[in-house]
Amino acid sequence: MNRIATFLTVVAAGVAVSGLASAAELPKPTQAMLKALKFSPEILAGVDEELKVPKEWLDAAVNKEKELIIYSTHRPKDWKKINDIFTARYPGIKVKQSEVRTSARRYIRPLAAFKEGRYLTDITIGLSGNVYLFRQAGAFADMSDLPNYKNLPEEAKQPDHISVATRTRYWCMTYNTKKVKKEELPKTWDDLVASDRFGNKKLMIGNRPNNWLLNLWEAKGDDWGQQFTRKLLVDLKPQLRKEGMSAILNLVILGEGDMAVPSAMNRVGPEAEKGAPIGYHCPEPVPFTVSELGVFKGAPHINAAKIWVNWLLSKEGQVAQYWAEESTPIHKGLQRKEFIYFPEAVEGKKKAILGAESDKTSVRLAKFWDPLWIQGGGYVPPKAATVSTKLGEIINGGRKVAFDVKGSKHTASVSASRTKITVGGKPAKRGALKAGMECKVNYAGDGGEAKSIACN
Repeated sequence: MNRIATFLTVVAAGVAVSGLASAAELPKPTQAMLKALKFSPEILAGVDEELKVPKEWLDAAVNKEKELIIYSTHRPKDWKKINDIFTARYPGIKVKQSEVRTSARRYIRPLAAFKEGRYLTDITIGLSGNVYLFRQAGAFADMSDLPNYKNLPEEAKQPDHISVATRTRYWCMTYNTKKVKKEELPKTWDDLVASDRFGNKKLMIGNRPNNWLLNLWEAKGDDWGQQFTRKLLVDLKPQLRKEGMSAILNLVILGEGDMAVPSAMNRVGPEAEKGAPIGYHCPEPVPFTVSELGVFKGAPHINAAKIWVNWLLSKEGQVAQYWAEESTPIHKGLQRKEFIYFPEAVEGKKKAILGAESDKTSVRLAKFWDPLWIQGGGYVPPKAATVSTKLGEIINGGRKVAFDVKGSKHTASVSASRTKITVGGKPAKRGALKAGMECKVNYAGDGGEAKSIACN
């Protein structure tokens, strides 16, 4: 009996199945993944149980819907790794994925279509903290009936369960292991500002409060947020750095400061593994951000969508996602060394995650943070301006462009996801930019990122 016939026989018998592979023989793509990662099959213990879903979902997905549409930011080569493993489990469901890297196309347009009674996609991945927009429109389905929903940490769940966290990133602090003893590390964020151990320029701060302080502000409230921010930026007398987060990590390694905040764990880990004198620490509560997806309410392929999301939340789906893009799993059973560089930094600690009002909290935070940052001598990039110019050198495949501004050479970085590019009035990718093109470049000063590039 072939695999499809076996699948339909089991469904007809009324059994909630776990896919087509047994625990004794994982699908070949899954075996290849584990081999590539040098992981033992033990890491997927219990996956068959995790993949058991209601018979009616499978029946509708395979016999009626047969396909599924997903908008995400995955590159084709990364997506193939994920999809090959899902397809081996569920060959009766064809997944049509579109790489949609701009927020307008990924979720604003699908949301507008939903309000008009149309569907552009069943699932949209990468909501950038904008779940509230879908809540206001009543656009997303409740996901709490997914069998693997229970594997999400409680802090990562929306109160109304209309989105699903798929991966996480920890934003804490990094320190120079030659200059800081472990016993000196602050146990809580209040401990950091209550002592002068990291005062007087020993602490370096990057101008990215939304990466970490926003989580803490939401968890502890405005009064705490304002008091903490003042103690941090004024009383501690830190170094207010203008560099990006990766550059600040290098400054920690060089000993420019004892400690830096914020730092992403997945950026620090590789440096520590190379032998750099750098460590990672999370005071409590631990700020962590999650990437979320949503399934549109009443979507044409709602059952296939639920099966796919449930699979992604399983150990197999989470490991596949890690294999494809090195994403830290959200699954409670995978918070281990294979996926987290510093599990001891977060294990057993309370988490601080963005809530439903994060957009409003962010505004209040900025109004308080920005004046103190400027008063302390912190660098603020110039406001974006538009210049009409001819493109000169195209650097690194279009990741940076050079052009003339009143006789001076300026450069602007070009983001694949954030920079809006048009050529001849039509949307284009940065690879389409060519030297000699007449363009209007909107950018935040020499060396800043271009917000838009419109070329004739």
